[in-house]
Amino acid sequence: MTIEISGTSIEGLSGGISQNAARSYQYLLIRLLLGTVKVSRGGTRSKQIMDYSSLPATVQTMKPADAVRDFLMSYSIGGSVNRLIKVTRVDNREFYKEILSEFLNFQIQTARGSNTGAFVFLYRILERISYSVPLLYASTQSDFRDTFKDLRSILNADIKGELGMFKKFLDKGRFIESIKLCVAQNISFANLGGHDADYYKLTCDRFKRFVSKDPNAHELEIKFLDIPDFLITIRNRFFHSLTGDEKNNITTIEMPDSDEYFGRINPVISSFLAIVALQSIASKYRT
Repeated sequence: MTIEISGTSIEGLSGGISQNAARSYQYLLIRLLLGTVKVSRGGTRSKQIMDYSSLPATVQTMKPADAVRDFLMSYSIGGSVNRLIKVTRVDNREFYKEILSEFLNFQIQTARGSNTGAFVFLYRILERISYSVPLLYASTQSDFRDTFKDLRSILNADIKGELGMFKKFLDKGRFIESIKLCVAQNISFANLGGHDADYYKLTCDRFKRFVSKDPNAHELEIKFLDIPDFLITIRNRFFHSLTGDEKNNITTIEMPDSDEYFGRINPVISSFLAIVALQSIASKYRT
């Protein structure tokens, strides 16, 4: 079965599933993020092989049907694949279609080697989920009193915009377990043909909250919870370049090959966003 979403084809969806799969954007998103489909657009064809449901993301080694069943079990959703398709195909269709489209664009740009362009779609995903996911999560909870208290404390806090609200929401440790939020993710700038030290230094200069730094190996470790702030910081410092704004923006002298640089930071960012997307589905459809 092949399905087209916003000009991108998703292939490899066979395996005894219901024909209604084409109408469940949650199911299609799960399949993409589990690394069990191929995507193509024009002359670009890519097999998505990373299983983002684990932390850190790993290469998918299971057959598609087994991978989906494992996801349903590990995320406490339960039931069959066809049951998932049935209960999701009419819910929040436009929201999950947009998120799916953004991840597909990220995959296509990555396959083309345009990692700078791929990063843009990651930032777009963060903006799209930062307000929506907390509300989606709140609507699924049976403990109204505690959920209301959490939302009230978030809304009454001194936060900056929707992204600030999202960070405060994650800090509560209800949506994603606190222990998972503290897991360190590795960013390596090693073996970049002479740019290793430059990219390592500019990253350390712009972002301060790394769990550990290894200047000899040009590697950094960042807490899972801090990845959104890291994404926003790099986005602001690279894509803004107004002379005289005194924001310590990143110049193209410091970053001579942006695709090379973003190719090293995109994996941890995409891993974070995928976990959030998958968890938002799991929170709604647990049996």
